[in-house]
Amino acid sequence: MRISRIFTPQEMRAETVIELNDGLARYVRDVLRLSAGHSIIVFNGDGNDYPGELIDVQKKSVRLRLQQPQPTDTESPLHLQLLQPLCAVDKFDLCLQKATELGVTQITPFISSRVNVTLPASRLEKKMAHWQGIIESACEQSGRAKLPQLEQPLVFQQALGNCPAENIKLIASPTAKQAHSVAAAATRISCLIGPEGGFSEDEVALAELNGFQSIRMGPRILRLETAVISLLSLVQAKHGDLDSNI
Repeated sequence: MRISRIFTPQEMRAETVIELNDGLARYVRDVLRLSAGHSIIVFNGDGNDYPGELIDVQKKSVRLRLQQPQPTDTESPLHLQLLQPLCAVDKFDLCLQKATELGVTQITPFISSRVNVTLPASRLEKKMAHWQGIIESACEQSGRAKLPQLEQPLVFQQALGNCPAENIKLIASPTAKQAHSVAAAATRISCLIGPEGGFSEDEVALAELNGFQSIRMGPRILRLETAVISLLSLVQAKHGDLDSNI
């Protein structure tokens, strides 16, 4: 039987007892339906899984005793940044989930001229917490023990400047005349995906001035969420840890 695995942002040490907060306690008791004596795995983002045994399961409190930490091998050797435009809630959540499963290490949301979604400052904190929850759940499911870094949304020009100078930078563009070859030894890549309305010509030109190479992913126009999954998969297959021997 598969052992349940959950994220909790607290300090962990082997052979110590930790207590889960109310929300996680309800999840363990009412959703997972676990009781004292059951095994569980917790992680806090430090790269380790912490197997544990539930020793006390109450209505608003769950305590477990941690065992020896187990380093995970689920992180890609590729430092992969995704520059992701804001979009409809369901699509953005899907992109966050799949990007996390595909091993991204940094997610930079942005707003460009053809993004039709607004995010008032009054809603930002709540929205960031929601997105963080999506990432945590995706890490729980996929076996990752390090969480991708989620940045606050930036305007397009700021997002371009937020890419590390040493990264190879790719922008998916259906109008690109040719595919660019990326060196096989690449270890840091930034992938820029356009909004549902596409980039303007000025935005593509600005991205290229900032070191981005326009790449054509094929003859068909892809939806935003399809482009995210496809480009990240192709990059991980060539430069990361996604097995391409199929």
